[in-house]
Amino acid sequence: MKSKAFILGFLLIVLFSVSNYGQFAAGTYYVDSSMPGYNLHRGSGDRTFDFEIYFNKPFDEKPTVYLTVMLVDEVENSKMRYSVLPKSISRDGMTIQAKVWSQTRINAFGGQWIAYAKPLVIEEEEIVVGTTIQLNNIYFEFAKSNLLPDSYRELNIVADFLKKNPTVVIELAGHTDHVGSDSYNQKLSEQRANSVKTYLISQGISATRLVAVGYGESRPIATNATDWGREQNRRVEFTILAK
Repeated sequence: MKSKAFILGFLLIVLFSVSNYGQFAAGTYYVDSSMPGYNLHRGSGDRTFDFEIYFNKPFDEKPTVYLTVMLVDEVENSKMRYSVLPKSISRDGMTIQAKVWSQTRINAFGGQWIAYAKPLVIEEEEIVVGTTIQLNNIYFEFAKSNLLPDSYRELNIVADFLKKNPTVVIELAGHTDHVGSDSYNQKLSEQRANSVKTYLISQGISATRLVAVGYGESRPIATNATDWGREQNRRVEFTILAK
């Protein structure tokens, strides 16, 4: 067996840059063939293995996660084709998915993770026509447009911003991943954008200042080939239309 180490310098940069701003957590992980269900050390073709990591303390907002792979223990003569990515990130924890392709076989792997979150802050310099701001903590019922209460905290920040800037008009954009038909995703994105609009109206924002638009799966910001990428593509954004 051979070991290969990969150390990413940006991890330390991220560590120092976020530790004094917002919420922060970090840890290590190590996985090997002794874990139940582990299947990356044998067979061929596409294989995946998922495992969960829980934060010691829940985040107030959904965090951003950086992940490094620092150790890969490969089976002798195995071709190295693999990925290790976070998915299903929540305020409580995340799932990490390792995937191998073709004849790749891995006995064990490990590394480090960093999670950080900061509340939505809309800076004065962002109040420029055409500026788009992604909302990272908007949650809906599965495959539906019903807003979950966890969304209210961030949407209240948007409402407060609009109240402080009474001439600003925004577009609320709903986006989906590519799972399902084009027509289904288009309709769902429109419904979700309108749900956000309805909530903001309930907080005292005039409907004339809110334009709800659904873009379906037409504007991905990440690959749709992975769970992690699809999760990034399911999002709500707003764009300044007038100030």
